[in-house]
Amino acid sequence: TLARGLNYYTGAIFEVKALDVQIGSITGGGRYDNLTGVFGMDGVSGVGISFGADRIFDVLNQLELYPADSLKTTQLLFVNFGEKEESYLLPIIAKVRAAGIRTELFPEAAKMKKQMGYADTKKIPFVAIVGETEMNEGKINLKNMITGEQKPVTVEELIAQF
Repeated sequence: TLARGLNYYTGAIFEVKALDVQIGSITGGGRYDNLTGVFGMDGVSGVGISFGADRIFDVLNQLELYPADSLKTTQLLFVNFGEKEESYLLPIIAKVRAAGIRTELFPEAAKMKKQMGYADTKKIPFVAIVGETEMNEGKINLKNMITGEQKPVTVEELIAQF
């Protein structure tokens, strides 16, 4: 009763379907004899399988099967003002991550509006702003994206807050 749409299968074929979801198969495959002959390797048989990553993702979403830990996202975004600030921030970011805080550095020096928009879109609750003034003072301007409150803190104070 099962028919795969590829004509190179020569033996048993199989499909895997998720229960309680109307999506079709999420995995499929079968046996093929001498498929490698097309590529100059006659006489080699095999069995193949493929997984539909998009379909598996859809099933996990629909059935709400993601573990709670996998849904944890970035807690703190460091704004990127350029190479000088980036070099200054990398050791700080390593220290913050070592303390277990899920942290990102915006990947490029972009306008502040774009970086703040990114934080809003990803629902990142805190943004760290470090420019020349903050570097000279050894501080981090920490902005709470929910309340809008902004205050200068040391690295240790930042870590303690989380």
